Amino acid sequence: MADQALKVLVVDDEPLATERLQLLLARCAGVDLVGTASDGEGAVRMAHALSPDLLLLDIAMPGLDGIDVARA
Repeated sequence: MADQALKVLVVDDEPLATERLQLLLARCAGVDLVGTASDGEGAVRMAHALSPDLLLLDIAMPGLDGIDVARA
């Protein structure tokens, strides 16, 4: 996996937090932001479809929160 970028999915219901994480991840070599989701249900669907290596999850979200997404 040393040759491959780390695939990251960002999940946060706060647009400014998502934007900030996108900017920070863009500066990291070896990281590929594969998507963003603004709710837990979307995050689960995207995780199944994209198979990211890492999910950055907001803990407090309406509906499925970050802990629920991690469990799913």
